[in-house]
Amino acid sequence: MKLKLLIILITLAILASSAFGRLSEEKLRYKFLVLCAGDIKYYDQFEFVKKKLSKEGKPAVWLAIQYMGRKSPRKARAIKWVAEGVGEDAVEPLTYVLTRPDEDNAAYAAYLLGEIGSRKAAVPLMLAAKSESNKLRSAAVGALGSCGDTSAVPILIEALSDTLPGVRRRAALSLGKLKDKRAIQHLIPLMGDTCVFVRYTTSYALAQIGGEKTTKILLEKLQSDTLDNIERYHIIETLGLLNSDESLPTLLELLEDPLYLNRGFACQALGHFRGHYEVANALKRSLHDASGFVQMMAHDALKSIRND
Repeated sequence: MKLKLLIILITLAILASSAFGRLSEEKLRYKFLVLCAGDIKYYDQFEFVKKKLSKEGKPAVWLAIQYMGRKSPRKARAIKWVAEGVGEDAVEPLTYVLTRPDEDNAAYAAYLLGEIGSRKAAVPLMLAAKSESNKLRSAAVGALGSCGDTSAVPILIEALSDTLPGVRRRAALSLGKLKDKRAIQHLIPLMGDTCVFVRYTTSYALAQIGGEKTTKILLEKLQSDTLDNIERYHIIETLGLLNSDESLPTLLELLEDPLYLNRGFACQALGHFRGHYEVANALKRSLHDASGFVQMMAHDALKSIRND
């Protein structure tokens, strides 16, 4: 009986100590506003205040999100610091903002959930990725790649067909982070996208996913007579980024292509292959190509190999 009573008293003491250690809302607000301060005299307090608010957990985040939408870059920065410091415990308050009608605040909450990168945020972000709000949909699609939940892949694949280039680009970016091979066939057509940013992001996303399957499909597609110069360039670029020995014969063969653009882009791709004497020698020969463009690309490729 005495032992049980002692355990109860110790438990109550711990709880009381924990409660006593918590900051009041007034003190939380003061510390948050210190983070928002533009006065240089507060700068030396930033790190201490950030750590203090991070330890407060959800209450600090609930207070911080009250200042969303105040059109102040310093407040937005402070909210980000608090949310990142608190980490996974910030998901619940930010999810609440995600469901509110203000699309600017909801989009910023989606962005912050991506910065935190918790799997707990995947489901609310997947719902937000279906939003009619362009800002929220774009932010949610971009954040999903950081959550590590591959159940988002079908939604991201669907987003590759979005009418907004920004959404398509962020969908490709997220699929690259998730490295799910289901996305390969859906990403490859975007190398011919009308938006240059979508094309480049798709190329790097495919390189992140990698694998023999990606290389094989790209090599097959490169043989098509229907490719335009832009799409061909991005395929060659991606083959370089993949750095697969299977693509070497094709890339070396392109150095003899009648079109100077293909020769130049092949040089650029070969710049990713370090330690291949055959590649280095082929690039050295390309330094004497009839095209100044090819010479420049060969020079840059050799420089890249040496710097690596």
